[in-house]
Amino acid sequence: MSLTRIRLDEQPGFSELTALGDDGALARTAAHQTLPDGKGTTGVWECTPGTFRRQVAQAEYSYIVAGEGSFTPEHGQPIAFKAGDALYFEANTQGTWDIRTTVRKTYLILD
Repeated sequence: MSLTRIRLDEQPGFSELTALGDDGALARTAAHQTLPDGKGTTGVWECTPGTFRRQVAQAEYSYIVAGEGSFTPEHGQPIAFKAGDALYFEANTQGTWDIRTTVRKTYLILD
């Protein structure tokens, strides 16, 4: 059995900030790594306030460590989230993020 531990203090830190959408939301990642079995990736994602379209096509599980906002699926109602919540996105989930206070989440993207 294999175990993967994700620790920011063992990583080089966060990547450069990248603009998402047109209203100022900026995102960055840390500890991004491919799983040992090659069937996905994991890491930490952080984003400043703003709105933007979801850019990941694969299924994703996320745990919200800090911050709050909502996600509105295509043709659906907004789903609010805050620190302590977990989110699961099925593959090909389309929709819009609305980050109200800077969000930090851990993620597992499944290939």
